[in-house]
Amino acid sequence: MTGELEGTLVWANFPRRREDGVWTPNLRGTITTRDGSELLVSLHGQSVEEDPPGTRRAILARLELTTHAEPYRWLNTCFVVGEGEIDEERENWWLDTYVCVNERSQGPPALGAEPPERFRQAGAREA
Repeated sequence: MTGELEGTLVWANFPRRREDGVWTPNLRGTITTRDGSELLVSLHGQSVEEDPPGTRRAILARLELTTHAEPYRWLNTCFVVGEGEIDEERENWWLDTYVCVNERSQGPPALGAEPPERFRQAGAREA
């Protein structure tokens, strides 16, 4: 995987197919980052065949990341959402992910760590 977190993702997926044809991914795995840290990952979402029907599916997902590794402990209390696509023909998929940060809370989380400032909206702490 590449991006804000770079490393290797090893996972197993136990999806369910709903009656309306929507697949619901249920992925569990581990990420080993380039610095050797390990993160647990859990992904749940919806995978819908695109129109016109073919070999591509649109995916929306919620990710949960947890770790004891100090540089990434801020992820323990973040809500991560993703959107992307699955190419069934090539057995390839991708997600663009976004960190949702609670900017309404009065104080920092009691566990983990605060998210890096780059994930906050400008002026969110001024109120």
